[in-house]
Amino acid sequence: MPVYTDSTINSIKTRLTMTEVVQSYIPVVTRSGRNWAKCPFHGNGNERTPSFAINDKDGFYHCFGCGESGDMFTFVEKMDHVSFNEAVEILARKAGVQLETKAGSYERKDKDELETLYDLNMRIAGTFHYLLLNSSEAEKAREYLERRRISKEMIERFQLGYAPSDSSWLASFLRKKGYSDEILKKSGLFSPNNFPYPMFVSRLMFPVRSWQGKYIGFSGRDLTGRDDVPKYKNTSDTPIYSKRHNLFGIYEALETLKKGKDSAIIVEGNFDVISMHQAGLTSAVASLGTAFTEEQVKLLSRYVSRIDLMFDSDEAGQKSTDKAIALIHKAGLECSVHKLAGGKDASEILEKEGEEALFHAFEPAENAFAYLVSKGTKTYNIQSGRGKSDFVRYLSPFLLSTASSVERASYIRSLSALLSVSEESIRADISSLPEARDTAEEDERDIIQGGTPHFRKFNPAAVSSDLFAMLYLANHRELFSQYRSRISFSDLKDREAQIIYMALENAMRNEITSNELFLTMITDEDARNDVATSFALDEYSAKNGKGALDEAADRITLRGMEERRDVLLNQLRSFSDSLDPDQLSDALLRKKELDEKISTLRNELFRTTAKEE
Repeated sequence: MPVYTDSTINSIKTRLTMTEVVQSYIPVVTRSGRNWAKCPFHGNGNERTPSFAINDKDGFYHCFGCGESGDMFTFVEKMDHVSFNEAVEILARKAGVQLETKAGSYERKDKDELETLYDLNMRIAGTFHYLLLNSSEAEKAREYLERRRISKEMIERFQLGYAPSDSSWLASFLRKKGYSDEILKKSGLFSPNNFPYPMFVSRLMFPVRSWQGKYIGFSGRDLTGRDDVPKYKNTSDTPIYSKRHNLFGIYEALETLKKGKDSAIIVEGNFDVISMHQAGLTSAVASLGTAFTEEQVKLLSRYVSRIDLMFDSDEAGQKSTDKAIALIHKAGLECSVHKLAGGKDASEILEKEGEEALFHAFEPAENAFAYLVSKGTKTYNIQSGRGKSDFVRYLSPFLLSTASSVERASYIRSLSALLSVSEESIRADISSLPEARDTAEEDERDIIQGGTPHFRKFNPAAVSSDLFAMLYLANHRELFSQYRSRISFSDLKDREAQIIYMALENAMRNEITSNELFLTMITDEDARNDVATSFALDEYSAKNGKGALDEAADRITLRGMEERRDVLLNQLRSFSDSLDPDQLSDALLRKKELDEKISTLRNELFRTTAKEE
């Protein structure tokens, strides 16, 4: 992962204000000389009075309602559900700043290679699109699209293209454009076993774009009608493309998904996605020649809290639906299932009846539990004991993937009433399954590793001396090398303070000066949020607070000395009979020295506190 230079970060901050960044997402108003907005992180932006304060001078925002704080990079991370690096890249494009990294020569070579592959895919996507619109050979592709009633708007929106029948054309074309054979072999456009034979010949081409709009791969639909070739082909995984981590239509659906009002709709194929968009259902996406994956769920969870499934009604489609429900539910998202009137797929309805008919055929969603129960009761004889047991087993993946105990109890109560069996017997059947033990082990690991990430509002009243010192040093990192001789990692008892201490150590070694890069070094979400909040609070950011830092350091030192004295006292009590006179004298001398230091430090702290009062 590249580490962007401080100059890159500072250039972006110089060219953009915090208000400009916020204003590109939500409305901003000016009140009492300061810019405010309705907080997008709580209340769904429906506050009566804006509580989201924007500080252009220091480049930070702070919500007085929910406590969210951060800078422009944090804001983009949270609004677009992206990583810090992705936020830097988004803002760099907005500011017109050239990205610079701290990467070594090998990493630079890798980055250059990736950029070359992105460029190659964009170039060839444009060429395929041009050929579709203008080549006489592509007439059959244009007729095919017309027969399937795909509009010109959708052809442009999805940049559909055509790959010619000449198998020597692609390599020759790209070599003339200056691409090496090494790059061509990594592009996924050629047969891995028969280079330079192209993967796509006489095919209607569907470019695959990442959520950022970068061209990363292709899907091709055969137009020859031959039985000895697959109907669809997809680019194999490459350095810039992974089927598991991407979705067809994610870029085209992004504007709708970002609004947060619609669920994402998962359909089976490329034509289904395009047909749904043409009918105005613009949150539709599809997997890329594989089953729906956990990684794709995570990608969608950046933008939506609910995913609706609309797979084909055949047996394969139904199995895919069941598996996808468990994945979505496990990720903590709501899941519903859509059907189309008549059981046809979206592209078939569009082709035969038109986009208006498709829009009206899109039936209201049924929640996943109701869908599974309905399907299960048609599959199993729930009047018999064995049928009831099989029915519960069928529903167990869904029930085990339900993180909320309250929600799971509600489902089990419904099943108990439906099957006329006790809730205890249903729980017993579920807990006896092998997958239940696997789930329990996963839950235990989650607890050990800190559990599901959550947002905790910063509480100034609960800040320990340890945490205060680390938060102050996080704001004034130039002081850390001086104070690390007074405060060691082992002196700290507060876990969050320890996390920040390690980040300060790493920042000092790597000469990180920008707040944005420093925040990326803090892996714990609560600690990162508290540090981001502290950047906006005078108590930590003011340069005249060094006295409070000294006091916190003294309290940490005092605690350490008191602990060492307690250990020494316990040793004296336990081993005084076995110590020789010299050892006893040394131990008593150390205790006396500690007592004197503790007394002196206590008196100094008392005088400091009394002076403040």
